[in-house]
Amino acid sequence: MIWEVMGRIWRLQRALREEMEEGLEALDLSGLEAWLLRVVDTHPYPSDAARHMGLPPPTVSHMLRRLEEKNFLERFLDNKDLRRFSFRLTEKGRSALRQAEGLMEAALRRRLARLKPEEIAHLLELLGRLEEA
Repeated sequence: MIWEVMGRIWRLQRALREEMEEGLEALDLSGLEAWLLRVVDTHPYPSDAARHMGLPPPTVSHMLRRLEEKNFLERFLDNKDLRRFSFRLTEKGRSALRQAEGLMEAALRRRLARLKPEEIAHLLELLGRLEEA
């Protein structure tokens, strides 16, 4: 049963990514990069972003450099500690994030349209319970 649950979650996530893939490619983003833009908007320090995403810091650092090179992000030195830096979305990054979120929302809405409102509420409750530590 465990593998069936994991498999269904994985297949749903993959199907949603595939639905968004063409639109994200047009924005010059991967799904993971779009997620990182969203995370950086609230967690601007690389170590905080990596911790929030559950990814290794070197992976996030590499992605941040790529997003900076593509002008989605700007790097800033921390005024309180010049050894640290943070990132902020550029206007191009904000625009791409809005469009990526629209693609994600549309893909998920198409899937959720198959459920009744009470089923969606129940799904949210169950997911919340599964997320609890």
